[in-house]
Amino acid sequence: MLSRNFHEQTRVLRPCALAAAWLLSAGAAWAQDDASQANKLGSSGRPSVLVEPRFGVMQTWTDNNRLSSTNKDAALLTTLTPGISISTTRGAIRGSLDYSLNGIVYTKSDEKARVQHSLAAKGVAELIDNLFFVDASASVSQQAASAFGVQTVDPLLANANRRETATVSVSPRIQGRIGSVANFELRANTSATNVSDAVIGDSHANGGNLRISRAGRAALTWSLDASTQKSSFKTGAQNRVSSATASLGYTPDVDWKLGVLAGRERSDLKDFVLRNSWTYGANLSWTPSPRTKVSADFQSHEYGDSFSYNLEHRWSRSALRFSDSQSVNAASFQNAGAPRSNYDLYFFQFASLVPDPAQRDVFVRNFLRAQGLSADALASSAVVDTGPTVLRTQLLSYSLQGVRTTLTATASRNNNRRLASASSSAGDFAANGRVLQRSLSVNISHNLTPTSSAVLTALQQESEGDTAAQSSTLRSISASWNCRLGTRTNFTLGARAAHSGGLISYRENAMFANLVQQF
Repeated sequence: MLSRNFHEQTRVLRPCALAAAWLLSAGAAWAQDDASQANKLGSSGRPSVLVEPRFGVMQTWTDNNRLSSTNKDAALLTTLTPGISISTTRGAIRGSLDYSLNGIVYTKSDEKARVQHSLAAKGVAELIDNLFFVDASASVSQQAASAFGVQTVDPLLANANRRETATVSVSPRIQGRIGSVANFELRANTSATNVSDAVIGDSHANGGNLRISRAGRAALTWSLDASTQKSSFKTGAQNRVSSATASLGYTPDVDWKLGVLAGRERSDLKDFVLRNSWTYGANLSWTPSPRTKVSADFQSHEYGDSFSYNLEHRWSRSALRFSDSQSVNAASFQNAGAPRSNYDLYFFQFASLVPDPAQRDVFVRNFLRAQGLSADALASSAVVDTGPTVLRTQLLSYSLQGVRTTLTATASRNNNRRLASASSSAGDFAANGRVLQRSLSVNISHNLTPTSSAVLTALQQESEGDTAAQSSTLRSISASWNCRLGTRTNFTLGARAAHSGGLISYRENAMFANLVQQF
C-alpha cells in the first residue's frame, strides 16, 4: 500500500513540479522582456504584458471523501497548484489568460491520485492592421455530469458525477468599408467541447456570418445580416440554423437606442425537422449614465422565442445586476446571461476604476485572492450540455465593498427545456422534458487587520426534473481566515460543512489550509 501510494504521488506530483518550473522560468523571461520594454517606454510607461506566476500548496482533511452516507472515506488531500496569469494590453495580440494545474494526492484512502486543469483565456490577434482579426477563447472547468447526481462545493473530492470540460473557440474575421456608404464584417467561427471520461457532452460547431451596415454616425442606421451555423453532439444530435435579417436602428438621443428587425430562418432545432419560418424582433437600450444601463431585446423564432432583459447599476462601492434571458443552448448557441461568478460581478464593478479590460482582469483576480474569495464561486450549478434546449436564466446579483467588509450575494433560477424528443436526447434530458435549477449564495469578507480577513460563505442549490424522485439539494457553509504573509504570499485556514439530499444523500465536514506564493 505504501509503495503504491508513493508511486501515485510521484506520478501526479512530477507534472506539477515540471509545470511549476516551466511557469516560473516563463514568468522570469516575460518579466525580463517587460522590464526592457518598460525602460523603452520611460518612467511613465507601463509594460504591455503583465505576467504573474504562482504556486500553491493546499491540505484538506475531510471525513467523507467518497460523498457517501454509508461508505465514508476519511482522507487527507494534498494539492499542489502551479499557475500563471498573463494579460496583454497593447500590440498585435491583446487579451488575458489564467491557468492552473491541480495535482491531488489522497492519503489514507484508496482513491487514486489525479490531475485537474483550470483555464480561462480570451483574446484577439490583429494580423493585418484594421482588416484581419482572429478572436479566440478557451476554458477548462469542472462541471456536473447530471443535475440529479452527487453535488459538491469542492471539486477535489472523489465525485463520480464530476467531469472536466474543455471548450475552445476560434473566430477569424475581416472587416472594412465599402466606399463611404457601408461597413462590412465577414466572420467564420468554429468551436469544440470535450468532456473527460465521457462521450455525452462532446460537441463541435461551425458557422459564418456576413454583416453589412451603414457607415458613419447617424440617428437612423440599417444593417443586413446573413448567417449559418451547424452544431453536432457525439451522441448523435445535429442541428443547423440559417437566417437572413434586416435591421433598422434609431438613436433619438445619446441615452436612447431603439431597433427593429425582420427576416427568414431555416432551422431543425425542433425535432430535427428543417422548417422555414419568419423571424422578427425589437430592442431597446437606455443608458442615462456610465453607471446605469437598462436594455431589452426580443426575437420571435419558430423553435422558441428568445429575449434578454437587463438592468445594471454601479455605485462607487457597490454594483447591482438583474437579468432575465432566454435562448437556445446547443453547442455554439450559448446563453449569454448575466454574471454568474464573483469574477464576473467584480469585473463589472471595477469598470470605472480600471477601464482597460486586460488590466482589470489582473486587478480583479488579485482582489479576490487577497479577500480569500474564489473567482468561480456563486456560479449557477453548471451541467454538461447534452443536446439542444431552450434555457431561461434569471439572475439577481449584488456586491458591496465597504471600508472593511465586502458582501456578495446572488440568486439564480435556470429553467432548461428540451427541444428534441426524448429518444434523440441524452443525459438528464433522456428522461426529463425540463431541468429546473435554483441557487442562492451569500459571501461576507471582513478585514480584521490590513493584512488579514475573515470570510463566511453560505450556499444552497436545488435541482428538479419532471418527477419528485429526480431532484437534488446541496447546502453548505464555510468559514475561513485569510492572511497576507508578505507582499505576494497568501495563507488561508478554514472549515466547512455540507449536506446533500436527493437520490444520493451525504454529509461532509472538512478543514483546509492553503498557501499561495506569487512571483
